[in-house]
Amino acid sequence: MITIPEKSNSCVQIPSTTMPKSERTENVEHIGVSAAKAAAMIGVCERTIWKLAKEGAIRSVRIGTRCIFSVQSLREFVDGIKVPSNSSEKGDEL
Repeated sequence: MITIPEKSNSCVQIPSTTMPKSERTENVEHIGVSAAKAAAMIGVCERTIWKLAKEGAIRSVRIGTRCIFSVQSLREFVDGIKVPSNSSEKGDEL
């Protein structure tokens, strides 16, 4: 509740309808994460995440200035499943 003082000595209470961002996104299952979160998820450093993305071992997408890493491709990488490369070279197999 937010309390707003009136001109007189009484106060008006307005229910707070907005939650902090951390509470709004706490229970959301993400399909893409930042490099830092991706690194923490699989137990490597951010530099390794960037290297894996450059090699095509994990999928990522650039949205504006952010680079989002696919949670599914992180799981596939850890499970040893070959992730299709982003390159258009012939000879790449799934």
